[in-house]
Amino acid sequence: MHSFRPYSIKIFDKYLPGELLERYHVLDKVRSKDLLDFIEAFLKALSHNVHDDTELKKTFRVIELTRKGRNVFGWVEYGEYGIPGAIYSVKAKAKTYDKSHEDSDVRFFYFNFCVPSNSKTAVALLHSAGNRGIKSFFDEKFNEYFKRQIDLKVRISPLSHEKTVKEWLENSSVKEIRLANYDIDNAGDLADQLEVHRTEFVIKPKRGSGFGSYTSLQSKSADGGDSPVEILSKISTDVRAVIESNGRKKIVSLKMSDPIAAIEITEDNVIITDGAPEKKSLHDYASVLMKEFVEKVAK
Repeated sequence: MHSFRPYSIKIFDKYLPGELLERYHVLDKVRSKDLLDFIEAFLKALSHNVHDDTELKKTFRVIELTRKGRNVFGWVEYGEYGIPGAIYSVKAKAKTYDKSHEDSDVRFFYFNFCVPSNSKTAVALLHSAGNRGIKSFFDEKFNEYFKRQIDLKVRISPLSHEKTVKEWLENSSVKEIRLANYDIDNAGDLADQLEVHRTEFVIKPKRGSGFGSYTSLQSKSADGGDSPVEILSKISTDVRAVIESNGRKKIVSLKMSDPIAAIEITEDNVIITDGAPEKKSLHDYASVLMKEFVEKVAK
């Protein structure tokens, strides 16, 4: 499963004037320098050769890098190694390759950073696949680089911690609920029976009514009974909501404590071929999300 994980980026500096909790740099003027220049330079340095983190046994290389306006975006190859194994072809039903402990299992991930002018908050939109992504690597390695350059730490936090994003989510309209990995009596394994990759159980409101906001689905009933999410979680380990804003659908988890910790990348918004999102289509969707999030947090 592919998803976008949005983050806010800020730089605290105790030596700035003002109230202690408000001492954040304007990001295109961090001690007279532009954070976007640092991000671009850091990623460009990782495009020349494969970076091999021998301690974590991970490889990283930037394969596409573009700067346009106040954005830097592109693609990376990110892999893990250290455990031998084998590669099997499900089509041929046979082993096609023996993988040694030195072979890195590489996946491709998209990234997009926006540092608005005259703003104390930037936005990062990072692509992940399953439980793998590049946030931890970028956070650690970029902070090492940035501290050497300017002796400050960059704070990278889930975007949902921003007050304006919480308000946006609370006011969003839930159009439908989708269950995957569900257990419904007598349903059986529908994916196997129908010979498809995945099935979903879709719940829609009665005609002329709605589910309310994202927040209302997580609230307990007036008599103290289970919330709609708690009820649905008894039959599904993957409960998601389709919310709509600015005429676009977004699919978010209803079970995660961080409400937009992950925005799913599905065929609702992106062309997906053989399990992989098409590059231009993915970038176009990322640009729409980025614009919407930047409008909420840039200040």
